[in-house]
Amino acid sequence: MAGSVEYKVCGLEEYLLVGGGAALCYLAFYKYEFRYRWVFGTACSIFLVLFGFVYTNWHNELNQSEHFADSIPTAGYTVGTIYDAPSRGNRLKVPLRVEATGTNFDSLRPSTGNLILFLPRTAQTEQLHYGDRIGIQATIRLTEPPKNPHAFDYQRYLHFQNIHHQAFVQEDSFFVLSTGHGYSIWRQAFNWRDQLLSILQEHFPNQDEYAVASALLVGYKDDLSEDLRTAYAETGSMHALAVSGTHVSMLYAAIMFLLLRLPLYGRKGRLIEILIALVLIWGFTFITGATASVLRASVMFSIFLVGRAAFKNTSVWNTLGSSAFILLVYNPYLLFDAGFQLSYAAVAGMVYFYPLFYKHSPVLPKYLDECWKVLLVGFAAQLGTLPLSLYYFHQFPVYFWLAGWIVVFGGAVFMAGGALLVLFDLLCPFLAKWLGLGLYYMLWAMNQIIFKIQHLPGSVVSGIWLAAWGATLLYIAIVCISAGLEAKRDRPLWIGISLLMVLLLTRELRAMRQHDQKQMAIYSVNKGRLIDFFDGTSVFSLSDTLTKKQIMFAAQSNRWAAGMLDHTNLFFASSQHLISASANFYYQPPLAQFFNYRIAIIDHPKWVRHGTRERIQIPVDLLLISKNPKLSILECQKIFPTQRIIFDNTNSHRKVETWKKECLAMGIAFHDVREHGAWVLHE
Repeated sequence: MAGSVEYKVCGLEEYLLVGGGAALCYLAFYKYEFRYRWVFGTACSIFLVLFGFVYTNWHNELNQSEHFADSIPTAGYTVGTIYDAPSRGNRLKVPLRVEATGTNFDSLRPSTGNLILFLPRTAQTEQLHYGDRIGIQATIRLTEPPKNPHAFDYQRYLHFQNIHHQAFVQEDSFFVLSTGHGYSIWRQAFNWRDQLLSILQEHFPNQDEYAVASALLVGYKDDLSEDLRTAYAETGSMHALAVSGTHVSMLYAAIMFLLLRLPLYGRKGRLIEILIALVLIWGFTFITGATASVLRASVMFSIFLVGRAAFKNTSVWNTLGSSAFILLVYNPYLLFDAGFQLSYAAVAGMVYFYPLFYKHSPVLPKYLDECWKVLLVGFAAQLGTLPLSLYYFHQFPVYFWLAGWIVVFGGAVFMAGGALLVLFDLLCPFLAKWLGLGLYYMLWAMNQIIFKIQHLPGSVVSGIWLAAWGATLLYIAIVCISAGLEAKRDRPLWIGISLLMVLLLTRELRAMRQHDQKQMAIYSVNKGRLIDFFDGTSVFSLSDTLTKKQIMFAAQSNRWAAGMLDHTNLFFASSQHLISASANFYYQPPLAQFFNYRIAIIDHPKWVRHGTRERIQIPVDLLLISKNPKLSILECQKIFPTQRIIFDNTNSHRKVETWKKECLAMGIAFHDVREHGAWVLHE
């Protein structure tokens, strides 16, 4: 049923690729004058760009000839194999490679494509593993774009995971058909990882310490609490919880330390030594799930080891570029993965800036020099990732250098101790018990220090809004200024400074526009309400009692993009009296006025009926209906006549559909927040 995957013919791109390849072969053997040496290099670059474009198009699952998207309207049953380890959050996220679809299990026909399943976390669903073939009965939908302005684009994220459809599956709507499918090497890797996690869970009973231990040792981050994630992110230490080049380099150092003590001599001995190192490094890579950062490090070390086997000294930049090329041939979508980008940017920063920093550093005693090197490596990596960090996360951790010492030294100690813990657990449980206790208290202390650093005054500068073009200009400016200072040349230095001035000027122009902005945003919040009124850089919010996570997910990015400086939070049910938050914003249930814009917020029948036969009409510019009131649109129009109505997420789907029909019959414009996302007014 799985069969081989065929792709739709793309047409023009293939002909261009074949023609370009033929032209490149001709130029490779053509003899031309030295002054035209650039011709072949330019042609080769153009061919690689064209090849990348065509290859990326081929990689897109939607171009598969039998993709299940063509049968979604009629398909009710789907059979597929889980092709990666399920991810555990509020729901279980299961990546499924579709093999067949149909209206029932007797009419299945072969299909291809990827699908993300969301299942409730129960004892039954927790038993799902990589390689399980399952059948489901569920409605398949396209993944949804973000529902709030400037919010994290999960649809785009899944697109670059080559996933374009999703399904929410009930516990009684799936069953396991068989197990043991997929690649045996991956099945074994995930089994080893689960065994390592069970060992860690036994020795680290506290959730936070176990979560950090599993992240440090095997890169498993599903059990990190939201507070712990935030603490490590705001101190610039989140990289320590992702298995990366640091972990692979420490593993490589430990492997070579042991191998150099074996009687391996000559070329044959070196080949055996390198083969053992490669097997152990790639075994570690598979156990940790082969994330972008660890793949990058493993490929880099593999290229280095192959070069060493051939008795060649390889350039770090060539190794970096070669590893990136190999990984992008494996998966071209990695280019758009934030982890991939940050990983390479950090390594490039360390390779380029660290020698410069250390070259101009003061001479220190040996016992201080090692700590100083760690600090400089942290600065170099931070400078390499700065534009990307500002673009993706809109914040800068001020004390990253302080937290860096803690997580680097603590992580190194735990990596060595964790390896011994696993060994002792197998050979000597008594020693494992005491070692586990010591490592437990070490991680507890490390977490407490990270929390303390997080709460230092001014620990994080947030709300920095940088567009993609701004991040690109910032990278060019950093490179130009660094090159100018190193080469002692004025031109690149002035180019870099000029680019920084352009960025500062655009930031000031943006701030001037924000100072006069008038914006209203009714956000999409699951089972909740949140409205922001932007008066310049001051924001007045009306909300229900929401968690910090709900507010951050729905509104924080939009507030940062709008340059929010002051924030006043009001609650819908806090008062029935007039609240004058500013000269331009008033709120007295059920009415709010923002400049000359009047809004009626109807969340109860009393605002329309109120036990009287006749009431004064109050025309409004916008009518917001929420909390599922038992009212008709006609009743609302009699008291609050309007030409625009908004339905938020707190209303039932059935009720909203009834109201929509009334609006269409009466010629009133409407907006369903649950279906179409947040409603935003700009003036």
